[in-house]
Amino acid sequence: MGYHFIIICGYIILLFAFIFSAVLCKFLMKKMVNYKYGYDLHKKEKIKVPEMGGLAVLFSNILFIPFISSIFAISIITAGIIGVVDDIAKLSPKEKLALLFISGLIVGFLFYNNYYVDLIGVLFIALGIMIFSNLTNMLAGFNGLEIGMGIIASISLAVVLFLDNYVLGGLLALIFSASYLGLLIYNKYPAKVFPGDVGTLPIGAFLAVLAVVYKEYIPFLIIMMPYVIDASLKYLSAGVMSRDEHKPTTLGEDGKLYYVGGYLSLPRLILKYKPMREPHLVAVLWVIGIFFGIIGILISLIT
Repeated sequence: MGYHFIIICGYIILLFAFIFSAVLCKFLMKKMVNYKYGYDLHKKEKIKVPEMGGLAVLFSNILFIPFISSIFAISIITAGIIGVVDDIAKLSPKEKLALLFISGLIVGFLFYNNYYVDLIGVLFIALGIMIFSNLTNMLAGFNGLEIGMGIIASISLAVVLFLDNYVLGGLLALIFSASYLGLLIYNKYPAKVFPGDVGTLPIGAFLAVLAVVYKEYIPFLIIMMPYVIDASLKYLSAGVMSRDEHKPTTLGEDGKLYYVGGYLSLPRLILKYKPMREPHLVAVLWVIGIFFGIIGILISLIT
């Protein structure tokens, strides 16, 4: 009875996480528009858009994730704090990697003392947080892209965890998704708020920790394949870049986005072969995310 009660409470928490995130995001939008804002580079009209909307998600997860497991919330908090610092002070790529790795070691050793995670697992957590936080931060730049992709990856991993009877892990992933869904309402096209690094870094960090703790390595890597492909294209075409060096695509008079040269990325590769409007591009990328999510789930079923 106690276990079933926890499950029921988990789904109630999921609903509250979504509502809290959406309400707080709307409140923060009004405050941040005069403090921290940017311009949507893929629109003809240059309107101020508040940034750091990911703060709403961060606070939502800090509040609701601990109802299921406090220790998992720490990976979100540490990555979120680094995201805040990066949004405000603009960390260099090396500084960001170093801070994420150090925070990953701290999180890893906390799991070493509280879960069945060995020293190799601690290293995997540190590397996972460092690598995948950056990957979820890099596949970005279009309204709703990074948040939508994060939700898709999180729900996909939740399904994998449920199928393997890791119910609490699955609930954690769903609560995490619900918090981000509250932000997506305002971040989808046309975006009324940008997530900032505080919104994107915790995605990779949290999902990597879930994958290592529950040993879902192969499904996780498949689910995250769109991020890996995007980062590989950027590295092979331009080497290591900071996010500030990611130049926008060209907006045509017909409202479509065009690739006119420069480094390659997953969105740019799609535009290279078929120019399209921003919401259509994001939809294509979401479908790619769903495709790899389904493959990851199927792999979990047969292994």
